[in-house]
Formats: sequence, C-alpha cells, structure tokens
Amino acid sequence: LSVILILGLLCPEKTLARRDGYYKEDILGITSANHIYWLDDNGRDWVNIPGQITQCTMIELDRQLHVWSINAANDIFYKAGLRSDWVHIPGKLSYIKAQPKGNGRVWGINSAQQIFYRGNAASNWQHVPGALTYLDIQENGRVWGLNSAQQIFTIDGPNGVWQHIPGALTVLRVTPDGKVWGINANQDVFYMAGYGQPWQQVPGGKFVTLETNGFNDVFAINANQDVYYRNGFRINWTHLPGKFVKLRVLGNSAVYAINSAQQVFRRHGLLGTWAQIPGALNDLCGNYGTTYHYSAAIAAADQKAAADKRAAEEAARQAAAAAAAKKAAEEAARKKAQEEAACCSKEGC
Repeated sequence: LSVILILGLLCPEKTLARRDGYYKEDILGITSANHIYWLDDNGRDWVNIPGQITQCTMIELDRQLHVWSINAANDIFYKAGLRSDWVHIPGKLSYIKAQPKGNGRVWGINSAQQIFYRGNAASNWQHVPGALTYLDIQENGRVWGLNSAQQIFTIDGPNGVWQHIPGALTVLRVTPDGKVWGINANQDVFYMAGYGQPWQQVPGGKFVTLETNGFNDVFAINANQDVYYRNGFRINWTHLPGKFVKLRVLGNSAVYAINSAQQVFRRHGLLGTWAQIPGALNDLCGNYGTTYHYSAAIAAADQKAAADKRAAEEAARQAAAAAAAKKAAEEAARKKAQEEAACCSKEGC
C-alpha cells in the first residue's frame, strides 16, 4: 500500500503564502489490496478512487497535482488531477519518481535496473545509461541514486554523465534544494550539504529509515520502531512518542506515519502531537509540494497543539518558579534559625 500526500489539489484560488503556516493536505491512500482512497477535507473520511496501484508519485502542474503510479504488473498510469481518469502510459517500471517543480519531468527504474526519463506525460521514455535500484531528484533536475552494491551516483539531468560519490548507503533522501541524507548498512546517518560537499556523520543514534522535506525537518525510525526528529544537521535528535514503521514529511512540516498495525497518524512537526486518522494503510509516498491551501480543520488542530505546548511550558515555568521560591523561603528560614541558635549560645535565650 502506498499513500500519496497530495497538497493543494482543490480550491487553488485559496492559495496562501507560507507565512500563514497552515495548509490543506489532501492524501491518496492505497490499501494492502492496492485499492485507492482519498482522505477528504475533514481529514477523517476516506473516499474510494477507481483503480488499483502499488506505488505512486506526483508533480504539481497548473496549480494541481498530477499523479504517476505503477500497478502490481509494473504497468504505468498517469492522472492529471484527482478528478481525471487514469491514462495508461506505455512501458514497465518497478519504481517511479517525479521531479519537484519539474514541469512534468519524471524518472523511473525497471525490474532490470535500467533507468528511464521523460519530459512530461505527452513525451516518450528516454533510456539513461546506468543501473540503479533507487533514485531521488532535486528541484534543479540533479538526480541521486543507489545501485545494488549500495554505491552512490549523481547526474545533472538526463543528458549528463553519472558521477560516483564516495561512500555506501542503504537509504538515500534528497531535499528539493539538494541536501542529501543517508543511512549505511551499519545504520549510521550521514549528511551532505549539497553536491560537491563532503559527507558528515550525524551523531546521536542508529536508524533504519528517515524522511525529510525542503525545510530541514528530518524524521527517523530506528530498529525498535522509535521515532526521532531533528531540524537540520546541527540540532540534536529529539525522541518522539509512538512506534512506527513508515512515515512521510510534508513541506509544511506535517508528518504522516503508519505503525505495525497499519494505523495512520498525523502530527505537525516537533510541536504537535500524534492524532490517529481512521483507516488502515501499508505505506506512504508523497511529494514536498509547492502550492498549499488553507484547511480550517488542520489549522485548528495545529493551533490547539501549539497552544497546549505553550500552556504546558507556562505551567512548567510557574511550577519551577514556585519551587524556587519555596526553596528560597526554606533557606531563609534555615539561616534565621541558625542565627537565632548562634545568638542563644552566646548570650543565652
């Protein structure tokens, strides 16, 4: 089961600037039977969409999100917005990825690890030399990939030349602006600030997978299914409650997660709390998105989470102040008792 985190498909006239802080989050979900569902505006009810797919990715064009998908037979399908029909695309792929802000550009890998590229849905597949098992794409078109030997490669677009990057990774994630995160076979985390920069090991934990977005939010899961968060390379990991096996991070710092029972949860970054969404999913896939839309339900939930956090911090501050005042009073009383005792020993009481 795959889930697409689809932002901003409806009501494009209500697009907000990022400073508003709240976004409408449309989600496509695929069940373990490969059925497709859309999470409606209230964030609670799943609506069935015809078709069966196992994997999907999307790209924003003309202020709506276009979906690329693969079914169990590795057939390729394309949907120009949720309300349109699926269109069968010639070819077979086992992995597909749309380029963020790529004007329709999409890359794929077939079962023989061959690499393909097309400029948009109307163009044809172009074979790109090389062999990969996974790839990710920057906004500027630079592609990063892993082969079956865990070697790392990058190429500047389909007409470039693959360059070998030192190191070996089992997990690779690239942000739209080119920051690279990875995990090796020893579950160590590494970070590269951009193409041409050296790898830096990220201390503080061992993880089996991680996800990030374009705003330095990084969520990672360890072998015990514990979830950790950090903001960029220089901030330490923070342990979050809950046990999860998969997650995806949106451009507005919202994160969707699935546990081993296929239950689905959402939170807003470090400040939020996990809220369960009805339904059962097996996987999540999504894009960072570039157009976001106002959602009153999500705004209210995030505002409540932030208010609860502020209230808890204020209560903790007041409790600390009260404890400090009590300690000061006790210390003053102790000193006074000592002074009175000293006076009695010298002059008598």
